[in-house]
Amino acid sequence: MAIVTPFVPLDIAAQGGSDIVIGMAVGAAGLLPLLLSVHVGALVDERGAVFVSKASAVIYVVAGVFLVAGHSIPAVTVAYALMGVGSIAMVVATQTVIAAVSDPSSRIRNFGYYSVWSAAGSIIGPVGGGFVAQQWGFQAAFALVLVCMVPAYPLAALMRSAPKAPRHTVSLATAHTHTGTVWRQAGVPAILIICFIVVCGQTLKQSFFSIYLQKVGLSATLIGLAYAADSLCQVVVRPALGPNVVRFGYGTLLVAATAMSAVALGVTPLLHTFWPLVLASGLMGVSTGVTQPATMSMMAEAVGAEFWGLAMGIRQVAQRSASVLSPIVFGVIINVSGIEAAFYVGAAVLAGSVPIVGSLTRQFGAERRD
Repeated sequence: MAIVTPFVPLDIAAQGGSDIVIGMAVGAAGLLPLLLSVHVGALVDERGAVFVSKASAVIYVVAGVFLVAGHSIPAVTVAYALMGVGSIAMVVATQTVIAAVSDPSSRIRNFGYYSVWSAAGSIIGPVGGGFVAQQWGFQAAFALVLVCMVPAYPLAALMRSAPKAPRHTVSLATAHTHTGTVWRQAGVPAILIICFIVVCGQTLKQSFFSIYLQKVGLSATLIGLAYAADSLCQVVVRPALGPNVVRFGYGTLLVAATAMSAVALGVTPLLHTFWPLVLASGLMGVSTGVTQPATMSMMAEAVGAEFWGLAMGIRQVAQRSASVLSPIVFGVIINVSGIEAAFYVGAAVLAGSVPIVGSLTRQFGAERRD
């Protein structure tokens, strides 16, 4: 998905779509996963990660066909929404496998390494997509989705060797019944609120950073490199996440990460050249590199093994809720006051959330001790 993420907004803009239309298209890519996250998690618990991962690969291929064959705003919007569904299926399945193969002492480390590989794809994707888009146009970049995802179907079978968590409780039919059970586990509400807060800022950058970069005159290749800087910084910080959690605790790291994302958004409108914008993008990458694996590990720690798939799906509900609302709200702000105003507002919201995140992480620690 990282191959096309920077270029879907640009393609829609090139076809005459307004900032509101771009925001709605990006929001739609979060809406379907939002509606399906709980069911996907339950399906992982019921049918296993291999089945869901293969389904994800098929959905990605269908989305790639839409992107390449249908050069219109509705076709791009539908394809991006399908990619959101494919992404949520792959994410929940693989995160559940990581939880299953980890003991409590190695969980945060393994989620960190899992996120390193995820971020590595997010580096290669925008760089490769940017180069192809620069040379042959957006449609050629979109075709890379098919090239990458067709082999993913047979590769998903490799997860058969992963040990399985107990599968005696959750099924697709009982997903909503057990959602309440997961919600009532100590610390879970705090984790979900933190996820919502940080993803709001991350989605603002994901949705409109490429538009701002284009506005200041950067080429598609440089835009891809700027996005890759975000992912590169995620790769750099994540291997050290385990020792840093032991040293500083979840609370300190999440507060610092939220503050970093506020700074990254706040300085972006003040920057107009490539390297400073790369540094701002990298700062957001450091923030994301901490928050994503940390909240994954916290969620796995908060629930029993029989609920891991469902719990990862519920975590995605919080994240996807933010990914739907954020681009729509900030798209309206951009349409009224300009793109710079959206980044300033996003920075202010995140800065105001720093003490909230600190309070919630303390609550998580207190409830887990009780």
